[in-house]
Amino acid sequence: MYIKQQYIEIYTKNQSSVKSHLNFWLEHVVFSWQWWSMVAIFIIFWTIFSKLKKTKHLPRITIYGLLWIIVASNLDGLGYELGLWGYTYNLSPFLPKSYVFDYCLIPITYMLLYQYFQEGKGFLYANIVLAIGASLVAEPVAEKLGLYIPFHWNEFISVPLYILIAYILKFITEKICRSILEKN
Repeated sequence: MYIKQQYIEIYTKNQSSVKSHLNFWLEHVVFSWQWWSMVAIFIIFWTIFSKLKKTKHLPRITIYGLLWIIVASNLDGLGYELGLWGYTYNLSPFLPKSYVFDYCLIPITYMLLYQYFQEGKGFLYANIVLAIGASLVAEPVAEKLGLYIPFHWNEFISVPLYILIAYILKFITEKICRSILEKN
């Protein structure tokens, strides 16, 4: 019975935190210029992707993009839960992660990178440029705009992580695509 009571206490504290976050979001976030900017970025980037995607690469880059969404959203949630970073402005009050980064900016940029640079040195160099840009430019800009708060995170750690994840997901994507082609 002790474990159940302890869990109920933790659950109650968590519910209080969720209510506080919802109230904060309703009072300060929704319909702010930052919130509208995120809505616009979401629409603009997915529209740009729909114009730049090449139909012949669509299955491969879609798999790659979906893997990025899974990894980015889970790592983002983990980083939040571990107190590494937080987001002042969210599209939704119920998940304390950035939909704009996890479901838009990261997967779209990596899908387009993979579409145009699928092999060898091109993929490596494009990933290095993107990792440096995302980590050392985009993260500080998001911080300056008040969208992102690093509590216990250094953007230099992000650079090798982006590159490593890109290669792991490329490997998985190619394995999935080969598997599908072998069955046909």
